[in-house]
Amino acid sequence: MLIGCTCKPHEYIELVKVGFDYAEFPCRIICEMNDDDFGKLLFQLDKHVLPILGMNIYCPPEIVIAGPGFDVDRAAKYARKAADRGKELGVEVIGIGSPFSRILPDEYDRKLAQTQLLEFLKVTSSEFEKVGIKITLESLAPCFCNFINTLEEAYDVVSQLDDANIGLVADFYNMEYTEEADIDLSKYIDKIYHMHISEDDGAPTKRSYMKRSNYEIHAKRINRLKQSQYNKTLTIEIDVPFDSERAQDNLKFLKSL
Repeated sequence: MLIGCTCKPHEYIELVKVGFDYAEFPCRIICEMNDDDFGKLLFQLDKHVLPILGMNIYCPPEIVIAGPGFDVDRAAKYARKAADRGKELGVEVIGIGSPFSRILPDEYDRKLAQTQLLEFLKVTSSEFEKVGIKITLESLAPCFCNFINTLEEAYDVVSQLDDANIGLVADFYNMEYTEEADIDLSKYIDKIYHMHISEDDGAPTKRSYMKRSNYEIHAKRINRLKQSQYNKTLTIEIDVPFDSERAQDNLKFLKSL
């Protein structure tokens, strides 16, 4: 299993020094870069051997995944740019969470939202498949949004599509909220293409490194994941600034497993 960590582009060199297997960049930030700045980033990355295997934080709120303002053409155009830049970075998998792009009004038709989500995933996958990147739907805890909150719901969606390029990113942080963090993952393992893990520093908007006091809990979950024959990528997903000391401690713990 490869162990990585999320970081903003300017934090990349610090992640390199810690010794992770790969980095995961925020897609939204990458897509917001102008061509000159993105070119400079590619030049800087060429100096180092640490790959950028993943991207998280897929899109801004105006790219609607499901709900009012859904525009499949706009979604496809955004996916095209994200896929092109992901290819240049060497990305292999991208996570689609983006809670502000899928918060539904209370009265919104859920069947319509499901239809929109399926259409969104189809056009997005089509663009990423062209460049050899898999996309993954992420179930998000109710503290983030009110649509596709459980791993079971996300699995049902990707199963309907029956597209080998579309899978799941399973996030232990979100699964903690929905009481799925300690379940047997064997049912879902064929569709889990990527994993996230984290805790928070006081709020869901401050996802951070795992605490030493909870290492035993995390060890049981990782071992259960291994027993399900998962051997792909596991990313420590953080919102807080990169902290080399905490990152090193988390990496050492995960590698020990």
